[in-house]
Amino acid sequence: MNTQELLGLNTKWYRYQKKMTQEQFAEKTKFKMAYISLIECGHANPTCSNIDIISDALDIEVINLFNKQTAIKAKKLPARVDQYNRR
Repeated sequence: MNTQELLGLNTKWYRYQKKMTQEQFAEKTKFKMAYISLIECGHANPTCSNIDIISDALDIEVINLFNKQTAIKAKKLPARVDQYNRR
């Protein structure tokens, strides 16, 4: 797993834990939903400033976005996480 995938999976994991859809996360970060999707799929290379914005929006420390164990858990999340936030 490369760094971009690690960051993406952890972003998805913590967004899911906060029960946020990509749309809600986009509003909070001021990023476009397409960019968030690219991040979560590991296809984006966010700047350090954007990584800070992500961690602030998720209310976590930046280091948590690079945790391999959490990323492994995130791989087990459904592809469309937002569908599962309506409990």
